[in-house]
Amino acid sequence: MPQRRSETITSHPVRIEHVCGKSKLAILVSRPLACRKELGILTPASPDSLPPIGEQIADEPLWRFPLGTAGREGVAHLRIWRTAGPEPGHLAVVTETGTEALITGSTRQIWAALARRYGPSLVLLEHHPAPESREGAETLDLVRIGADGSPHWLGVWPTPKENPRHAGLELWMAVHGHRIVDKPASWFDSCQDDD
Repeated sequence: MPQRRSETITSHPVRIEHVCGKSKLAILVSRPLACRKELGILTPASPDSLPPIGEQIADEPLWRFPLGTAGREGVAHLRIWRTAGPEPGHLAVVTETGTEALITGSTRQIWAALARRYGPSLVLLEHHPAPESREGAETLDLVRIGADGSPHWLGVWPTPKENPRHAGLELWMAVHGHRIVDKPASWFDSCQDDD
């Protein structure tokens, strides 16, 4: 039976997974987002960038999305809500369902597919549940697409308490975001009191 080995390269945030044996298969799994979060480098989003959530209109637990390589697909949990603000739009949440952070590496393709379907007034959030088999925390990130098509991530939750945006982001999570991460709204209120 082939062995699977995972290593971390500290000079470049990537995980190498390969199968030992006759075929030397190596898969590089980029983890820049997770590493930036662990180091506290990811800039917190502005609470004003997050719309109020209205009616949920889609829930696809096995949504297929194009991977960065031609012809391959990944699977994620996709949920779509109408936004409840003055401007009509949609909030899309793509939740990682595997262990390889495929959605982070395919953000451009995911954005393009969702923007074609739901229009340009789309807010995209990446949701990474806490890993079951290794260290790490559950995270929620706002994805912004630059004019050149490159993705940029801003942290929504969790955020450091000392950050000036923390209170506003915790309030958004208590009012709207709890529906995304499947926690009761009261959970976020209690987090602000912990010191």
